[in-house]
Amino acid sequence: METIQQKAAALHASGSNCAQAVLCAFSGEFDFDFAQAHRFTTCMGAGLGRRQLLCGAVSGGALALGAALGNDSGADLATKERCYGIVADYIATIEAEFGCSDCRGLLGVDISTDAGRAEVKARGLGAAVCDKIIARSVELVEQAVARARA
Repeated sequence: METIQQKAAALHASGSNCAQAVLCAFSGEFDFDFAQAHRFTTCMGAGLGRRQLLCGAVSGGALALGAALGNDSGADLATKERCYGIVADYIATIEAEFGCSDCRGLLGVDISTDAGRAEVKARGLGAAVCDKIIARSVELVEQAVARARA
């Protein structure tokens, strides 16, 4: 049986962006529509529309946490606050381990240009950086959900 990390890696390898890879890998586990989630996260890759803001894998992980643990109504403030804390801890862990959580800082390359995107490919940063953050994001989401549901 394929693990969620393996699903995320396969999605990324097949062309899905980092946010799509992380969120959509959880579709079976957290019972949401894969195709719809893939569409929703189309613009979140490369740090939100290639702006290199919050890493797509980190964004996808936050969305997965919401899918698993989020509230069904704005009136459920306790669940919202609980999720805010879980996501804050998740992002803090990413930042502690990788030095930051923004795409530009993680890659060290400006991918808004053709030259920058070519450099990412030439240096293998997709595998060296993105794949590692995707895998770690999946792992952290799994751990956070397990703790929250225990």
